[in-house]
Amino acid sequence: MNIISPYRHIRKTMGSNVSSVHDVHSSMETNNGLVVEIESRRQWKSLFDSMKGSNKLLVIDFTAAWCGPCKAMEPRVKEIASKYPEAVFSRVDVDRLMDVAGTYRAITLPAFVFVKRGEEIDRVVGAKPDELVKKVEKHRV
Repeated sequence: MNIISPYRHIRKTMGSNVSSVHDVHSSMETNNGLVVEIESRRQWKSLFDSMKGSNKLLVIDFTAAWCGPCKAMEPRVKEIASKYPEAVFSRVDVDRLMDVAGTYRAITLPAFVFVKRGEEIDRVVGAKPDELVKKVEKHRV
């Protein structure tokens, strides 16, 4: 069975030089923090369920291997995660986990969704590192 990505129209506009979804690193370690690469529905459910009972901020970075702005944000996200170890940063590839991306309406990439106790509380859409920092500051406590 072939699954067609709902993001294929975006991929076409990004050019023909598209990287494979498998080019994404499994996790991006930083000095003080970690961006957890979510590679399966089971891993997503485990993280989400563990965060529902916590008042910790979960920042979900929706990305794709073919997304240029997402790649440009990757080092900034690592840097931000290292400055805010009290928040949990996760990375979800929209082509790999379409259902998770669909749940959060992550259509324009990159999309950063802020979740506390299982509920979306805010978001940043686009490669806006300053806005991302401001929202992490606002919601981390």
